[in-house]
Amino acid sequence: MGFVIYDLETSGLHKRFDQILQFAAIHTNDELEPVDPPLHMRARLSPSILPSAAALLVTGRSIEEITDPKLPSIHSVVQEVHAAFVRWTPAMILGFNSIKFDEELLRQAFYQNLQHPIYVTNIKNNRGDVLRLARAVALLAPEAMTIPNINGHRSFRLTDIAQANGLHIEHGHDALSDAQTTLELCRMIRNRAPDAWSSFSRFAHKANVIEFIREEEAFALLGERAESDFACVTFVASHPTDTNLHYCLDLTADIPALQEMSVDELCLAISHKGGPVRALRANASPAMAQVWELETQNLLPMPAQVIERLANSVRADEEFLDRLAAAIQSNQRVWPASEHVEEQIYDRFIPNGDSDLFSGFHRTDWSERLSFIAKFSDPRVKRLAQRLILQEAPHVLDPQRRSALTHEVEKRLDGSIADAPWTTAPKLLAEIQALSAGCSEKGRRILDGLSIYLSTRFP
Repeated sequence: MGFVIYDLETSGLHKRFDQILQFAAIHTNDELEPVDPPLHMRARLSPSILPSAAALLVTGRSIEEITDPKLPSIHSVVQEVHAAFVRWTPAMILGFNSIKFDEELLRQAFYQNLQHPIYVTNIKNNRGDVLRLARAVALLAPEAMTIPNINGHRSFRLTDIAQANGLHIEHGHDALSDAQTTLELCRMIRNRAPDAWSSFSRFAHKANVIEFIREEEAFALLGERAESDFACVTFVASHPTDTNLHYCLDLTADIPALQEMSVDELCLAISHKGGPVRALRANASPAMAQVWELETQNLLPMPAQVIERLANSVRADEEFLDRLAAAIQSNQRVWPASEHVEEQIYDRFIPNGDSDLFSGFHRTDWSERLSFIAKFSDPRVKRLAQRLILQEAPHVLDPQRRSALTHEVEKRLDGSIADAPWTTAPKLLAEIQALSAGCSEKGRRILDGLSIYLSTRFP
């Protein structure tokens, strides 16, 4: 199995409402040697999205550059990216801080452009996050990698780690450069910390994760919270319907006190931030280690034997485990249904009948794609298909529908919708004003261009 190392640059940080502006990926063999030229694409900003001013300052790109009509649309880019992932299958897909951000933007792009959003699990790839790998190496093999200290704090930013370890950086905050830097970091870790690399590869497989957490009485969960490097935990429960979601109990908590609590008392005890229960997703490449690995580095908060005894006492107490599982389920947050199609991505799976029609939709001329809207059964898919037609081929819509849909987009962005979760013109204007002070000359030009764009589009 080879690897795909990828990175994105986006219009902002909102995982549901921003879009990919730049995509880059490097396909390698199992020795981390490239086997294809890098896939590198830029996409034009969708007319239904306003960018974050901060995002443009970070990447150094102007509104004129990201709206250049010579650039392909996000729809065109997504079709090529999806086809590439299918070609590269099977592979282990890697990024830096990718599972919580890049992957969500990529899934959202597939979803909004009528490709199956769960590209990893549905075409039998594995995935891993190199940020988690770097945290594990810093903890378990500190001699293998230098972690820089920036303003009194360890920095796990990709560019900081790369500079501290002499890795080549072409351009920071550029998708292709960051993908190349991530690849170099992977090579360095594999060579200098082979055990950490082996563990990272092992836990990219969901089945291996589940087997490990069930068989190990106690183990270390690494780098899951910013304020700590690890937690010594034991597996206590699984979600009743989500087979990927499992729960562990922090063994540094007051275990005897927890064991005496009722369900209601446990609900309160585990509800606060930083509480003793840790959620673990088996399909999200968690970083884990055996307790003895931390003991050899003198990292354990108590003797390993004490940790093992605590874990045994928890696992042997079936009544406590039942109460704790009930408390965990009682504390599950119920998210309110959203009216916005972007936030409905995980409401339910797209019906097979609809996803079976996707390939036909993409092969058909735009003038004929209107007929697919009636064929789709899922209201989300109908709405997304209509939006795609407006963006890609508005001329095929009758004048009345085209006018109504265009008006809907403008209303979406001009601030008319109260509490809109996406970037609106008033929000962007306020952001520009807040960022203007202390800007570089180039940054000021970017912000001035954004201001002109807003005043022209929303006079």
